[in-house]
Amino acid sequence: MLLKLFSVFALMLCVSISYAQCDEGNIYGMRGKKTGIAIVKADSNGQHVVPTAAMTLPTFKGGNRAMCRYINKTKKYPVNLKNQKISGTTTVQAKVLADSTLTDIEVIGSSGYDEFDQEALRVVKSFPKMIPSTQSCEPQDMIMQIPVTFIYEEEIEAEKRKEELAKVEKDLLKPITLYFENDRPDPRTTQETTNTEYVGLYNNYMAAKNNYVSSAGKNLAGTKRTEAEKAVETFFNDSIQTGHDRLVKFTNYLVDALQDGKRVEFTISGFASPLSNSSYNKHLSARRIESVLNYMKQARGGVLAPYINGQKPGLTINKVPEGQVNHSFSSNSTSETVYGLQAAKDRKIVIDKITVR
Repeated sequence: MLLKLFSVFALMLCVSISYAQCDEGNIYGMRGKKTGIAIVKADSNGQHVVPTAAMTLPTFKGGNRAMCRYINKTKKYPVNLKNQKISGTTTVQAKVLADSTLTDIEVIGSSGYDEFDQEALRVVKSFPKMIPSTQSCEPQDMIMQIPVTFIYEEEIEAEKRKEELAKVEKDLLKPITLYFENDRPDPRTTQETTNTEYVGLYNNYMAAKNNYVSSAGKNLAGTKRTEAEKAVETFFNDSIQTGHDRLVKFTNYLVDALQDGKRVEFTISGFASPLSNSSYNKHLSARRIESVLNYMKQARGGVLAPYINGQKPGLTINKVPEGQVNHSFSSNSTSETVYGLQAAKDRKIVIDKITVR
């Protein structure tokens, strides 16, 4: 009885699905329309095959969605047909051998245009090795049929999205500066890790804005007091809030880029005001770095966590807890060392040297 149950379970592990759905446009969390592609499998006689509990079908590494992305990225719309606003679909057939290689690649359903047919052939011939079909979990040869579509309207939309993406990406990859309240997170500790995440710290900081504004001019009078308060208020509205907003956009971009197979690297540096000693400030800077990474780990349902933790490849983060900045305050007054504009500028994280390939 146990042997029978184990056999059934083993066969269930072999079952697969032959339908793919591709994202047509994916700009930093904003999804575009989806294109469904039915992948038909056939035996050596060209007869369509329906998978059973004992059979799996040939699979592109990463799944059918990965195959859709590969086709969409690799195919090049023939210029002559694009200029004529012509669309078409070519069906290509290939045999996926038990050793994962593809052979006998040919057009079995012409689009009616040789340029489309030749380009579809080129794309399928460029496929990497695939996961072969199995019968009772043993690899076997099987034929698959792949429709490659060329739709003029979608090509034009894709070109527009690519231009928009380039503009957005250029802005997103600029350095990002984030700011912190005095001695946050986890005050009066020398730990270099924290469970606190940056956005919670940001919200608390923004909630304390009025206190920081009024305290910045506490020991001043007249015009100087007004100027000090206005400078801190402007810093909250322009620099602190802007940094937070840019972090959210960059994190969304990071999710999409990594899921799209890109490799991303950036440096995240931590700084503190010279209010405490150098050793303490290095620990504090390290905690500030971790708080930003904690935010990234929980964003978008935790998608980035395995990349940040090193469980998935594609993301390289260089952590640099610099510690205190190199300057001194003119007085020991908290209106300057805690609430003043320069102190606010000192307490920061900088994300820069961002590369995407």
